[in-house]
Amino acid sequence: MSRFIIAGTHSGVGKTTITSALIRALKKRGYEIQPFKVGPDYIDPGYHTLASGRHTRNLDGWMLTAEQVVEVMARNTPEGGLALIEGVMGLFDGYSVESIEGSTAHIALITDTPVILIVDGSKMARSAAAVVLGYKMLEQEVNIGAIIFNRLGGERHYEILKKAVEPLNIPVLGYFPREEDTKLPERHLGLVPTSEMQELEKYLDYWGEMAEKYLDIDKLVNLFSHKHPLNLPDNPTMPREYAKPQCNLAVVKDKAFTFYYPENLELLEARGASIVEISLLEDRELPPDCHGLYIGGGFPEVFASRLSQNDSMRKSIEKAAREGMPVYGECGGFMYLTREVKDFEGNTYPLAGVFDCTAVMCSKRQALGYALARTRIDNFLTLKGEETKGHEFHWSEINFEGLEEREELDKFVYCFPNKGNKEDGLLYKNVLGSYVHLHFYSNPAIADRFIKACKSYCEFKQQGGR
Repeated sequence: MSRFIIAGTHSGVGKTTITSALIRALKKRGYEIQPFKVGPDYIDPGYHTLASGRHTRNLDGWMLTAEQVVEVMARNTPEGGLALIEGVMGLFDGYSVESIEGSTAHIALITDTPVILIVDGSKMARSAAAVVLGYKMLEQEVNIGAIIFNRLGGERHYEILKKAVEPLNIPVLGYFPREEDTKLPERHLGLVPTSEMQELEKYLDYWGEMAEKYLDIDKLVNLFSHKHPLNLPDNPTMPREYAKPQCNLAVVKDKAFTFYYPENLELLEARGASIVEISLLEDRELPPDCHGLYIGGGFPEVFASRLSQNDSMRKSIEKAAREGMPVYGECGGFMYLTREVKDFEGNTYPLAGVFDCTAVMCSKRQALGYALARTRIDNFLTLKGEETKGHEFHWSEINFEGLEEREELDKFVYCFPNKGNKEDGLLYKNVLGSYVHLHFYSNPAIADRFIKACKSYCEFKQQGGR
């Protein structure tokens, strides 16, 4: 498998733009590109997916074991294809400042993949050599195979930086010029998702042309086209054969809810779920033969008015929840299951009302980082004492003030030992909501239990239960 990693000296250095540009340029040359993203991010992969035509996968060295990282990469890269991986933050930034765990460098070592380092050279000359040297020397087992400079003033600036780094004997593949008008729009969770971007294909085509113009693509291909063996582990997490469908699981996929780890959904399918995609914006109610519901993360605060106006869907979900349907909501999905959401301007919008509380958007970020979720209360996905790995990133908080608590509402299903035992998550009957995005590979029993709960609900309905 041919492969390389696009890493950066720091966040915001232009990794997503240059990765998408290379994907589009290489695809136009006839290469079959399988994109990957280091870390737990959901938004950047959307750009890779659109540029390549193949679903991007996350490679996370903290949530997954080394064997699982290799499994995800080997399973999804086609024979003869080229794996192109975008890093996260700076090359060595990960779970802790004391190690490379969870970093781009960690993935490079696990998968034996060379790195192309993106350096923002906008305000540098010879100092660029010192920067690159530092990255080369910190973890010498990490193979920095090439350099690309970004945000340069022009060809003369590029020649200065190229000459400066020559003594380091690291190939330089070219540069991207400074062009403010090609910067992608951002908001509180980072880049705006591709589902909301108009004319994004034009951006991608333009970036691909920029890559052809300013980068030496032939040199890149020659450097990284050698084959590195990468095989599935002997005991993969994903079953080699899928079970027969045993239940129908509705999964929300629309502009408001787009954040899912593909492996979570595939593991559910492999264990017996027949997945039906629905929209909380467009569909009027849950499918009649639905036995469970999974609402991923997203931006319910951005689409709060439309979600609230879909009164029949809100009532359909609340009714199903009262009847005992298994419902799992992560982050944005959790927010949707509350009584109402208050947006950044203070406007309040009624939502599903399963949990008797309000999701309030705050003026600053409330959480960002990996979460080791230890279960405090048995539920249909996890059992007391179990630990599951995940990630949280949100600007809202849950407010119970002035509301009467529902019977059977259990507060704080999880605590996070790696975050001072911070508590999170609510449980009402078979409805579980929390801010943490769990990766099911870290606790595959979740998929089996979700299927079992859906089957039980199906049998309950078939017996005329109400």
